[in-house]
Order: sequence, then structure tokens, then C-alpha cells
Amino acid sequence: MSPIDPQDDPLTGTAGGQEPAEQKKAQSFTILHTNDMHSNLIGVGPASEYSPMTLNDDATIGGIERIASLIDERRKAREAMGPVLVLDVGDFSIGTPFGGATDQTGAELQCLSMAGYDATTFGNHEFDAGPEALAKAIAAAKKAGHIPPILAANTHFDGDDAGLSQFKELAQAELIRSHMLLERGGIRFGLFGMMGTDSIQFTINPGAVTFSDPIETARKMAKQLRAEGADVIICLSHCGVREPKSGPITEGEDIDLARAVPEIDVIVGGHTHTFVRQPIIADGTPVVQAGCYGAALGELVIRMEGGKRKVESYTLHTVDDTIPGDPHLAKAVEVFKAETSRILFAPRGFAIDEPLAVIDRDWSNNFFDLTASMPLGNLTADAIRHAAKADVALNAAGMVRAGLTKGNSGVQTVYDVFLLAPLGIGVADQSAGGSLVVVYLTGREIKNCLEFLLIGNPNLPGQYFPRVSGMRFHYDLSRPKFDAVTQIELGDLAGGYRTIDISDSTNLFSVACNLYFGLVLISTSRKAGVSLVPKKRDGTPIKSRAEALPETPQSGPYLLPPKGSIEEDQAVRGGSGANASMEIKEWQAIMEYLKTLPKKNDREVRSLVMDERAAENRTINLHA
Repeated sequence: MSPIDPQDDPLTGTAGGQEPAEQKKAQSFTILHTNDMHSNLIGVGPASEYSPMTLNDDATIGGIERIASLIDERRKAREAMGPVLVLDVGDFSIGTPFGGATDQTGAELQCLSMAGYDATTFGNHEFDAGPEALAKAIAAAKKAGHIPPILAANTHFDGDDAGLSQFKELAQAELIRSHMLLERGGIRFGLFGMMGTDSIQFTINPGAVTFSDPIETARKMAKQLRAEGADVIICLSHCGVREPKSGPITEGEDIDLARAVPEIDVIVGGHTHTFVRQPIIADGTPVVQAGCYGAALGELVIRMEGGKRKVESYTLHTVDDTIPGDPHLAKAVEVFKAETSRILFAPRGFAIDEPLAVIDRDWSNNFFDLTASMPLGNLTADAIRHAAKADVALNAAGMVRAGLTKGNSGVQTVYDVFLLAPLGIGVADQSAGGSLVVVYLTGREIKNCLEFLLIGNPNLPGQYFPRVSGMRFHYDLSRPKFDAVTQIELGDLAGGYRTIDISDSTNLFSVACNLYFGLVLISTSRKAGVSLVPKKRDGTPIKSRAEALPETPQSGPYLLPPKGSIEEDQAVRGGSGANASMEIKEWQAIMEYLKTLPKKNDREVRSLVMDERAAENRTINLHA
């Protein structure tokens, strides 16, 4: 199985029984699709430069205004040749400030509807803030009158838990359903959506929502849709594929799904953020995916002749500044921006378009080049330690979710900086973004944290790599497992470093981290047999009910935590004024840290420069 030339290889269809008369002659249909938009309603790049209503004046990629225009253009170009379907394959929310306010605005679903999507499905990130928040987002879109059908065949909310009541109401209104039949251009399309095994495993906050087996669900749906008269069965699959370092894509849940359920005619995928440039043909079934963040719109054209299916063409259209934005969507996004700023940022003294810093170069966030992404890792770790006033800050490369792009002006706004740390919620404060917590660990336990992070996860290369502040350490990966760290020094460039005893299990040091990251570290390191007991200042162990991540996650681009909690008195709170009682979010800590930078431009905006501190190597590989 490998990518094929869509012009040369036939696809065998599986429509059962007597072929409808309208299928005796050749017909074509088109699927336009996106996935993993992650609340990127505006283009990826400096937010202040995004200008969807003018052409060729910025380098941002994506934006729902441009996507809407491109959908309209491609629909008009294709509909004379046959029906056109527009589908999104989940993780439509969480990742930008819009996602931080989605429970009150339903902005992402509203925009999908206004852009002309026929259906979407759930991804794991839809549940990041819990099922009640997701239900509120759907209800907000419903109230506004702009919501696409949500297809969720293996997502179940039929339990007795009170938190599922709104989901049940939405299902009764058929806003959430397992499948749908859509007749268009003489073809009856049977659509269903579902989450894959990996996506389910990384659903961090499902509450009482349960998920059934994807393969068994798909078999049931294919049989039911065929019985209901579907000519073509399409699965919106938030499962994904596994992209190798080189060569064709031959593995992944979507490929396994195609082999296991040959009754599915087309699999439109998501979850793994894979830009599938040619359709993958898995035992006759085409599998496609359009990357992430709205950077591309996929266009799959299938030719039908009798019981045969053939990929006529497949294109990933880049969404950039050559595409004019849709005026209706542009107005809607401006309203959503204002609401998001009011809900998410105003309570902590920020505004969504407020400039925070100016950069003179890009700051990389490439997990495959840990040296290039080190300055941004240092910056975020320094911000955490500064806000928490702790001895040490621990983070991981994968907790930094975006880079900083210079663009034309170099200006980085509150919107841009939020993208660095959008994931998670708080201890008691359930608003968007992981709150900072402080725990106390011994020198031995700090070493154990580093050992675990250095081992990492082969499915998430580079994303567990430690980012630190208030310390530096030496390591040698040729040494035995869990004994790679040879030296730890506390301090910094300004004050110097002192070596601590890494065998010491008595003296305690304060360690700050994002709660989101801390729960991963605690639970997964324990499962690996590493000694780690987070403590209060007096040495009393902190209570935690964290559950471990799956031992062998199959794929997925995220470093995600299990469910759990840390006691409220460990949360870092504001220092004074109106924010004194609020938990400090990691994104907030980064923004406030940027405001302490000494240099300013001529508009009094701080300059973020790649200085010695930013470029400092705090993770010293003895065999580099």
C-alpha cells in the first residue's frame, strides 16, 4: 500500500445490491475538507499583520475568511461536474484565544456553518475543558443560528450523570448525531464521524462521556448506512496516519480502518496533522488529510461508474494571502475577537491586539531541531520561574505550542503570545490555559524528572525534552536508563551556578511548572517506576488523583496530561491588585515576563532579543 497516481489506478467500490439507475453512467463528486483547525479563525503568523480583505500584503497562512472564499470558488468550479461536499474532521477548537472563549461564543462552529460546511466531528481537544464546556459551545452556536451537523458515532453521553444533560438535549435536537444521509446530485451520501483509539486515549477531560471501539463502530455504521440506502459511505475519521521520516505513508489508524472495514468508500482523516499530498490507497479505499490550522483545503474528486470508484484528482490548496477573504466571515471574526478579548484577557489586564514585544528574527518551535527551539524553551521556562519565584522551573519542549514569527513588523501581540501556552485549565480556575503550581522536590527527584523527560516517547520525538530555568544539567545518553544525568547545577548566568547532590533525598527545592505538565510528569514517571513525590514546603506529600497516560500511545502530536488535581494551595496566584486572588496562567506569566524586558522600541514596546541568556545551553550533552 502506497500513495498512487490518482489518474492511473482504479478504486473498487462496494455499493451492495442493484446499482441505482443514476449510477449506470459516469458521475463525479467532490469532497472539500479541513481538519485540526484548532481555533485558528485568523491566519497563522503575526496577528497584527493578518489582512484577509486585501491581497498580497502579508505572509500569514490560513484564516476562515479565506477558507470560506476558497470553498465558494472551488464549489462553483466543481458543481457542474457533480455534487460537492464540505467536511471538517474535528479538533476545530482549542489552541488560540478563540478556543479559550468557545464555551461562551461557539465561534468555531459558527464559522464552519457560515463557511458552508456540511458536517464536522469531534476530536480529542474538543473535550479539553470538559463535556459541560463543549455542550455550552454547541448550545451557543445553536442559539446564534449557525451550526453544522456534528457526527459522532462512537461518542456516547447516555449515562445518568447530570453533566450530560445538555448533551442529551443537543442530541434530541439532532445537532449531534451518529450519522446522516445527504442526497445531492442524484447520489445518496452516507456520512459518519468518529474518534480513533489514539484520539480517545488522549481525551483528557471526558467526564461521563464514553467512547466505543472505532473499528466495531465503523462496521456497524457502514452496515446501517448501506441499509438506509447510501450509495457512497464516507467516514470523518479523527484517527490519523503515521508519517515516516521518508518514503510513503503505510501505517496508521486510518489505514487499519480501511483494511478492517472495506465497506467504507472514502476516509477523510484528521488528528495527526498530516499534509497528505497524494491520496493513500488502502486496499482500494482512498485516505486523505489536510494538515492542520487551516493551512490547506483538501479537494478530492471521485469518479463513479457503475460499482467502480476512481480517484480523478486530489489537491491540497494552500490558504494564503492570494485568496480574498469572505466579507461576511470577516465581520463575524471581528465580533468574536472582541468577545474573546473581553472574556479571556480583560480579567487579567490584557487586550487581544495589545503589542507585547518586537522581535528581529523568527523564534523557532521545531521539535525535530531542539537546538533551534532552545531559546523559546528558555524564555518560557524563565517566565514560569519569574512568576512563581521558585528555585527551578521545569517544562518540556512539547508544552510550547507555537513559535514566534517576525513577519513584516516583528510585533508580537497578546494573541500571538497566547499561542505559546494555550493548553490546559487551572486547579480551581477553569478558564483557558494551565495554571502555574509550585511543588517541592529533592535533588534526587529533580534528577528523576530529567531522566524521565530525556527518555521521551518514540511516538512524540523531541516533545518531552526538558526545558529548564534556574538550573542547568549534564547528561550522557550512553549511560544506563534512568542514570543519564551526571550533574545538576542550580542558579543562572547572572548569579552563577552551584552543584547540588543528585543523590540527596532530604533537602527540598521549590519547582514551578504548568499544572498541565506537572500531572503528566507525576503520573507517567510513577508508572515508569521512577520515584517522585511532590511535596509542600513542609515536606508533606501533595495529594493527587492523577491517572497515567496509556503505556503505548500509537500516534498523535500532543503532550497531554491525564485527569487529576493538585491541592489549591499549590497554585501560583497574582501578586497584587485586582489579580491578586487569580491563579497565574502560563500564558499570563509569559506576557508579564515580556513586560519586564529592558529594551523598548520607539513606540515603547519591549524588544525581545536573542541574547546570551536566551541562547544559553542549559541541557549539556556530554556526547554532543
